[in-house]
Amino acid sequence: MKTIGIVCEGPRDYDMISSVILQIAGQEVAFRLLQPDSELGAELGAGWKGVLHWCETYSADLLSSLLRDVTPTIDLLIVQIDADVARREKEVYCYRVDLGCEDARHQPLNCSIAKEGACPQQLPPNSLCDGSVQGRVDYLTQLIDSLLKPGSETVVITVPSDSTDAWILAAYEDEMQDVEAIDSPWDIISSKKEYHGVRIPGHSKNKRQYGKLIEKVCQNWSVVTQKCAQARLFEELVMKACV
Repeated sequence: MKTIGIVCEGPRDYDMISSVILQIAGQEVAFRLLQPDSELGAELGAGWKGVLHWCETYSADLLSSLLRDVTPTIDLLIVQIDADVARREKEVYCYRVDLGCEDARHQPLNCSIAKEGACPQQLPPNSLCDGSVQGRVDYLTQLIDSLLKPGSETVVITVPSDSTDAWILAAYEDEMQDVEAIDSPWDIISSKKEYHGVRIPGHSKNKRQYGKLIEKVCQNWSVVTQKCAQARLFEELVMKACV
């Protein structure tokens, strides 16, 4: 049995990714949630900043020892961050561009200037990302790769566009095309009290109710991969790693 470690933005992303892997892997696998989780060290926070903090903390040699030394040994690491981060968050570009700002150079994830709304960064910064769907995905994939420096096929980086919620739209909406180009797909899903008979209480991602949406994603996974290039790539990379 393979053990798969997952680094992701939040618990619902973990639920989605682990469920999809069980759908496509064709074998028994066990999962270990590495992030967001405080078991392996200091609390790094949730969301996209937590993912990048984790990648900074466990880069290079530390990553290798982590995968090797924990029990059970981790055979495959999945790192997920949604493409909407490159659309909405200025700090994510500070790793690659120098704005002449001390905070940005040394601690972009705790930038006081960004918190004050005074950041001079433009979205998207054309020198780094053209703002297209693929441009956002490419930038974040390259960023995580540069932070982790994995150099190994035991690490799969997945950047769902605009988020893993797009996979839900793809599974449910037969007539909806170009799903990955939709900004904030959760706004569509949660716009009413119910979505295709599934209650959406207060716009929140309730575990039980969200699990019902995930079931539909797994049932219609072949449709999801037809509509979502990043879902298709995720399947290809996971299948290659699990052979």
